[in-house]
Amino acid sequence: MFYQEKYVDVRPFDTRSMMDQIIATQEEINAKRALIDSTTSISFYLHDPAKIRVELLKLSTTLEVIGLTSLMTCEIVDENSPARFGVETFVTDGTVVLHNAMHDNVRTRTMEIFKMRGSNHSKKLHPYDITPEGFVIHPHEEVYTAF
Repeated sequence: MFYQEKYVDVRPFDTRSMMDQIIATQEEINAKRALIDSTTSISFYLHDPAKIRVELLKLSTTLEVIGLTSLMTCEIVDENSPARFGVETFVTDGTVVLHNAMHDNVRTRTMEIFKMRGSNHSKKLHPYDITPEGFVIHPHEEVYTAF
């Protein structure tokens, strides 16, 4: 059985149409949450970091105004930066970075809260697992070894 996505727009991309579609979909299904996967795709379309920042800010503000809790993903290419284009974290209230590092021939999944406005969060890397029950973070375990 193949699942066919109901909310896919095949027209040429523009952020205004995307926001209009998000608003219409939110009203239609009374959504409380939204996932934008990925801001990297949007950013490649826009090219210019200044335009990327403006459009992502419009997007995140629109999602907040219409009452959607949002999660946006982006690709990282430099382990020292939590964003591919360097502007993605400026438009969000929080940034969580997922790592999948190789150490001694073993992959270790860790997460860090890079930024969370208004919160005194952990500054350490914590291991996580992806299980049949979902995403499980081990907040009392720490990763001490530098990768």
